Amino acid sequence: MTKILLVRHGEAAKSPRDPDPGLTELGHRQAGELAERYARAERFALVSSPKARARQTASPLADLWQVPVAIEDAVVEIPSPEDVPLHRRGDWLRGLLEGEWDEQDSLQSGWRRDTIDYLLQIGRDTAIFCHFMVINSVVAHIRGDRRVRQFRPDYTSVTELVLDGGKLEIATLGAERRSRIV
Repeated sequence: MTKILLVRHGEAAKSPRDPDPGLTELGHRQAGELAERYARAERFALVSSPKARARQTASPLADLWQVPVAIEDAVVEIPSPEDVPLHRRGDWLRGLLEGEWDEQDSLQSGWRRDTIDYLLQIGRDTAIFCHFMVINSVVAHIRGDRRVRQFRPDYTSVTELVLDGGKLEIATLGAERRSRIV
């Protein structure tokens, strides 16, 4: 049995012009608090999305544990369609959240399949620093639910999964955001 922790990144410095924003001051504090919570926990492998906000969230725990963070493309944020400019991505995401997975095009479907396939091959306890949509896509897959939005994981919330016999199960969902804003 393998534990997989899906950790949502800390608060990001959102910008309609920056495709890879880092963390805000609050986001850095959230990452530090998360590291303190897990400082004495059993050590896991650490994996991060290549996005700056995820890497910066993983960094304080990696520093405390003195372990590397593996960068993994399979847990990057969901790609938007090529015809959606960066400044319209938020609108596209809000629409996506109201839809179902079987309505998505091959880019999003392939991204989701790659994420699930990656998780199914993990062989040791692992904490994965990733994104809102990664967590929702995985939870929907496990539940067999077609709806895109399953819940609103808060910044640095931890959703715990168990991989047993080639099957993913939800142990606990992470804390939810109270705001409607993604």
